[in-house]
Amino acid sequence: FQIYRRIIMPMTAPAIALVTIYNAVPIWNDFFFPLVFLQSNSRKTLPVGLSTFFGQHATNWSLLFTGLSIAILPMLLMYIFMSRYFIKGMTAGAVK
Repeated sequence: FQIYRRIIMPMTAPAIALVTIYNAVPIWNDFFFPLVFLQSNSRKTLPVGLSTFFGQHATNWSLLFTGLSIAILPMLLMYIFMSRYFIKGMTAGAVK
């Protein structure tokens, strides 16, 4: 188990971080699936909730941009903390 923990896990950390980022972003931004399948207002996701700020004749831009600014924070923080692994994972198979 020590070989796994000291050799294999550090080598796979960039790949795991890259897969985590590539899978988390589309799930976080998903709009159509929750719009179709979630009926309860208490279970609305953030993108579906932000779509309520678009009216037929008027749009509340200040609330919309505030919500968008808050919505981007988790993905931005995840990228900031995992950027080292993200760059290593992207360049792992590159030939120099």
